Amino acid sequence: MNKIGQFITTVVIGGFAIVLGLLIALSMTRSPEEPSSTLGETLDTYPKNLSFSALLVPDVYGQDWIAGLVVCPGATEQQLGEGGVDVAGIDFVDGKVAEDENYFVTVSVNQEYQVEKLNRSQVDLCSGVLEQVEMAKAQGQDAPPLRGIQPGEPLQFLRGDDQMLQQGADNEDAPAWQFVG
Repeated sequence: MNKIGQFITTVVIGGFAIVLGLLIALSMTRSPEEPSSTLGETLDTYPKNLSFSALLVPDVYGQDWIAGLVVCPGATEQQLGEGGVDVAGIDFVDGKVAEDENYFVTVSVNQEYQVEKLNRSQVDLCSGVLEQVEMAKAQGQDAPPLRGIQPGEPLQFLRGDDQMLQQGADNEDAPAWQFVG
């Protein structure tokens, strides 16, 4: 190869290495994207004839949001604080989360928190969690009304409440979604 060919090859390879290095550096310094949607919005867009949904946290909130925490009625600020959860955005009534509300707290790759408040009549995250809390109390154990969602763990929902699901009824009046695991 002559000197001009060597020079062109060197410039192309060097330029490629510089651009690649810049892309890597920029991706490492960017902050997490704001969530692209919410759980409530995502479930609202499902067709009425579908009664089951399985979602991953990044599918709903964006690739930077990887895990979550279900916060149920009765959860206290102290219980959340012990877990290192930022309670900004969570409303407490008499020191606890109200009976008609539940929250989904998402966690980013940079350990930032985003809180989504959900009315239990629309999206009930807590029926199963509260049943487990009651069973623990019956056995003399103290379990907080919280449930962690690990990275890669699917959020599974059924449309409707327990009674509707057992009877197989189809309510077209926008039935609630219930978290089942």
